[in-house]
Amino acid sequence: MKRDIKFNSFYSSSNYTKNLEKLFADYELFRQKHFSNQCIELLKEDYPNSEILLTHSATGALEMIALSLNLQEGDEIILPSFTFVSTANAFALRGAKLVFVDIEMDTLGIDPELVKVAITEKTKAIVCVHYAGHACKIDELVSIAKAHQLFLIEDAAMAFGSKHKGQALGTFGDFGVVSFDVTKHISASQGGLLILNNKHYSLEINNSYHTGANRASFEKGAVPYYEWVSLGSKYQMPETNAVILFEQLRESKAILSQLLELSKHYHKLLQPLERGDTFVLMNKNNLEKNYHEFYLILPTKHQRIALAEHLKASGIEALFHYVPLHDSSFAQRKFQSPALSNTSKISNTLLRIPLHTKMTIEDVKYICIEILKFFKA
Repeated sequence: MKRDIKFNSFYSSSNYTKNLEKLFADYELFRQKHFSNQCIELLKEDYPNSEILLTHSATGALEMIALSLNLQEGDEIILPSFTFVSTANAFALRGAKLVFVDIEMDTLGIDPELVKVAITEKTKAIVCVHYAGHACKIDELVSIAKAHQLFLIEDAAMAFGSKHKGQALGTFGDFGVVSFDVTKHISASQGGLLILNNKHYSLEINNSYHTGANRASFEKGAVPYYEWVSLGSKYQMPETNAVILFEQLRESKAILSQLLELSKHYHKLLQPLERGDTFVLMNKNNLEKNYHEFYLILPTKHQRIALAEHLKASGIEALFHYVPLHDSSFAQRKFQSPALSNTSKISNTLLRIPLHTKMTIEDVKYICIEILKFFKA
């Protein structure tokens, strides 16, 4: 029987309504940011040695970081092209020159060896992206950044719950960001997290977080009143969004456990089909990954399109992902970039299949059977 399996879903809880009613009944909970503070306490378990700030989006968190770097005209930012536009926009808005570097095929993260080649005397920072919650070569990137005295920024938008050698992604560089967007496995509907590991920038980050005013210093009693001291904006997460995030963070271990279990079944059922002329399964046996997504790499763009159409006809929503930033019309007008072969190949052949908490093992079996039918046809 044909099923209707969406690509993603939103985690359900009756406590959303209960906590919203509690919030709306007491103005002091709004004023004191009760649920935001509860979220921060829960998040400290994952980021115990970092200063963390809830933001209205990961985009906002990246913009705060770009603002704190005090970028000057001509400063260069090295970053991958295979990422969401916010990763680039944050720095382009501050006038930086973007230097796009190719990714590795095994991690889909920025290639450290190519980063070394791209560094010039104008390079200010390296931005890495932990695609689909899988760690890029972060140890190598940390070493490169330190050797050249560059900032390292981790775009861990998809990586909440993922670790490298037991340490949370987003905590290796000077700064990190996480997304709690509606598309993410842990969500505030819309929201983000700024992870500050370089404490030398605490004051600047907190000032920009509070619309450019030194309100954080005022609240700590360090100054008698707060005033405008720098550039900034309204980056805080709305308290209504924090209500949603609070409940999902409370259930995050169960959510991640379910995604891992579903992913194990995908691997078990699809590995016998894995060949050069069918598809490649990525990130096998990585128990430190959050399994934010499950994807296949097809041999060609044509096969990817055909498989997606076959799955759609069977009631299964399967999606492509990024158009490479360096290929976009805007980037081609503003920034010169060489051909990035791995980026282009992955962009043309990666297919994401459903993975979320409203799925069952039977749903996974159904999807795998349909994939098998496609390759046997």
